[in-house]
Amino acid sequence: MHTELSFAFTGLEAFLLLAVPAVLALLLRQLSRSAPPAVILPGRPFGIGGLLFWLLYGLSLEAVVRLFAFGRASGEVARVISMNADFWLPAVETLIPLAVASAALLTAILLLTFGRSRASLWTAVLCIWVAGPGYDALNAVILGIPFDPDRGFAGVSFFTIVATLYLLFSVRAGVTYGTGAARRLEARASAEKNRYRIED
Repeated sequence: MHTELSFAFTGLEAFLLLAVPAVLALLLRQLSRSAPPAVILPGRPFGIGGLLFWLLYGLSLEAVVRLFAFGRASGEVARVISMNADFWLPAVETLIPLAVASAALLTAILLLTFGRSRASLWTAVLCIWVAGPGYDALNAVILGIPFDPDRGFAGVSFFTIVATLYLLFSVRAGVTYGTGAARRLEARASAEKNRYRIED
């Protein structure tokens, strides 16, 4: 995902841009502890911690930036409509990419925090792609802004690829959300445990 910032931050805004996602990620980490992992594997990491915490922080940071941009763009749209109501539809259409990306990011954050199933994991990955390349595609279709091949492999950003690979193949994510590989490890550990009981 990549957000082009066409506005300047004041010192306070820049501080809040970094502080709010950090506080949000820490709060979500605490709240997520109420949901047990989908798979029980002793000695394996699970839950919002390690790199998964930093992924959640990155998504929170991106969500704050997108929501900030959406708020500013909404103000501009309101100003355009107040000057000439005939332009309300084209003005509102400019908000669609940011609105979709913001909603997708918030959905991904909530699913990664409270979801404990493969469905929540896959939906979160889909939302990350909607907020990244999907946002670029909406900009191209609705606003006529072409993909920039020099930025993020024609709309597919480095963050989107890394986040997807981490969520689908890391041990922590597998145990937390119950991927097929983690469930196979759980079944193998359970079978070995039962075998030791029979031998005793």
